[in-house]
Amino acid sequence: MSTADLRREFEDLLYYEAWLLDHDRLEEWLALIADNVRYWAPVRANLERGREDFTRQQWLAHYDDDKAGLTIRVQRVRTGAAHADEPPARVRHFVSNVRVLESAADCAQVTSNFIVFKSRRGREEYLFVGCREDRWRRVASAWKLEERLILLEHDVIDNVTVLF
Repeated sequence: MSTADLRREFEDLLYYEAWLLDHDRLEEWLALIADNVRYWAPVRANLERGREDFTRQQWLAHYDDDKAGLTIRVQRVRTGAAHADEPPARVRHFVSNVRVLESAADCAQVTSNFIVFKSRRGREEYLFVGCREDRWRRVASAWKLEERLILLEHDVIDNVTVLF
């Protein structure tokens, strides 16, 4: 498969993932997630130019979930226990600048930018902007998300029930 074809395949996959999240199809979204996933968004520091603003072993994170943690997030939404999502919010995910950095037959490193807009009760609006560094692994004939590093352009997140 050519690099361009692989990039298009991941664009389609990431657009599909965004569509699932936008349409509250969270159980189907979970099916895209590998059992050994790490889904994390480190808290970033404002540092001088040229220095990485987080460490790979960062203990402080907005998110640092495995598959069980993501499943609990979905269950909380479904049972009404996620009070920040009652009534359900309107959410829209925008994905762009998809790049496949490395690939093998069964693994790919993919980066993308995102904007997520969330609106609740007609008066609360949230906008999240950032980039994602993903590792996808082919399992049987499907790609599964094995790691997602979410780098937000925000220091504070007011509403952490959103999925990126």
